[in-house]
Amino acid sequence: MRWSVVTAVICLAVAAPASGATKLVVTGRGWGHGVGMSQWGAYGFAKHGWRYDRILAHYYPGTRLSPAPVANVRVLLATAQPRVSVGCPGALRVSDATGRTYSLGGGVYAVNAGLRLPVGHKRVRQPHHEAIVVRVKRTLRSPLVFDCQSAPLTWNGRAYHGLLVVRRGGPRLSVVNSVDLEDYVRGVVAGEMPHTWSLAALESQAVAARTYALATLHPNKHFDLFSDTRSQVYGGIAYETPQTNFAIQRTAGRILTWHGLPASTFFFSTSGGRTADVREVWPQLGDVPYLRSVSDPYDFGPHHSWRVVVPAAELPPGPFKVVHARDGRATQIVIGTRTIAAAAFRRQLGLQSTWFDLGRVSLTAAADRVRFGKKIQLDADVEGLGRARLERRIGAGPWKPLATVGGQARVTVEPRAHTLYRLDVGAGIAGPEVAVDVAPQLEVTPAGANVLAGAVQPATHGAISVLRYVAGGWKVVAHPRLDARGTFYAPLKLHAGEYRVEVGDDGRYASATVNVHVTSRLLASFGY
Repeated sequence: MRWSVVTAVICLAVAAPASGATKLVVTGRGWGHGVGMSQWGAYGFAKHGWRYDRILAHYYPGTRLSPAPVANVRVLLATAQPRVSVGCPGALRVSDATGRTYSLGGGVYAVNAGLRLPVGHKRVRQPHHEAIVVRVKRTLRSPLVFDCQSAPLTWNGRAYHGLLVVRRGGPRLSVVNSVDLEDYVRGVVAGEMPHTWSLAALESQAVAARTYALATLHPNKHFDLFSDTRSQVYGGIAYETPQTNFAIQRTAGRILTWHGLPASTFFFSTSGGRTADVREVWPQLGDVPYLRSVSDPYDFGPHHSWRVVVPAAELPPGPFKVVHARDGRATQIVIGTRTIAAAAFRRQLGLQSTWFDLGRVSLTAAADRVRFGKKIQLDADVEGLGRARLERRIGAGPWKPLATVGGQARVTVEPRAHTLYRLDVGAGIAGPEVAVDVAPQLEVTPAGANVLAGAVQPATHGAISVLRYVAGGWKVVAHPRLDARGTFYAPLKLHAGEYRVEVGDDGRYASATVNVHVTSRLLASFGY
């Protein structure tokens, strides 16, 4: 009679824990707050032959082109500086709070919180020589006003028209550029719009920038405008180009007015097809008739439409709902029991605008490990996104489509090796992924009195080990070789007890283990 052992298959529970992932997909349009003039839209109108006055009338309906008052503006260049460098190749003049003006030679002067500059003179007697006059440093009173008649002033190596005002606040300094309005606009337009764009677009930007500056002056403060996006991006002479200077010259002294006052000519990058109503974006500003939502048919560019994926773990759990204004932009997001203002939601996630919708996509595998030759179910849930494509990838190979799913769907798959599955939601955005490990089928059968044999499917090249439980631990007793058919033979002297056969992980397939129990009765039948 042939002896037998208790034969087992791979130790892999069929009901292994499920593996899944969920992501939120934000589908949006435009870039920026959406109020006023869309710069990409203005460019689109210009390419379709519109003049700058017509473009401005579209985005700011009811405003009038009017002459600008002669004005200087004060632009805050820097704050909290331990020291600043002010220079000019020609002679400099500096005034302080006492009203006195001092002359300085051409060059660069470092100023710290001590406000000491070489503006004084004294006679120094020389032994056996006539006395000479030398410069000495004198402490001046804040603020200091630097002027250079022959050339632009420089602050930390950057050139600016007008005057530079250095003001002390404790141990730190601030720098303000007091500059003619037209010179200011020359330093703005190329910082806000590509200088290679159509002339009508640049002219529209010049009028909007000039108007915005006058509408936001702060006569009761020591500066009127920031040099960054808190006002307008201003870079001084370095930002001037022949194209933008030409556009500024053609619109010199022209602004938009509403009831005789400079209009608040907000502008931004991309509308996505329609601008926003100021009442929806900044309700505290009230109803501004020339800042209503208008169509933007020629708006285009890289941010016209977009999608981003957000891991669901970054947001509160629960069902979601997006509340939209009449212009299409979101005003509130309700997630579970929480209500989040759209502007705060945009800042939290770094979104490009508040014109967006939310979708959710999740993918779950019934188990994260299966036996070779067994099938497994994937549950897909696509909400608010239409349809998505289920794809798979084995190893480092390409992603291959399996099915198109929408809503809730269940798909049966048979992974043949370690496989990644994902949902592709389009626009180059990959949704959640799940990984499924595949372990080979491992069976152990008797092949004689002193041979332990087995079969592995598929025939992997993972190392095979036979172990025996001895003295409270597992000891390797054989390393049989696997042949091309996936079978192996392990000659060894069997003893009553526990044996284990292991197939190692080879990258494509997970490890597999079989436990074998040999009894004394079975061994006795062979006369051991």
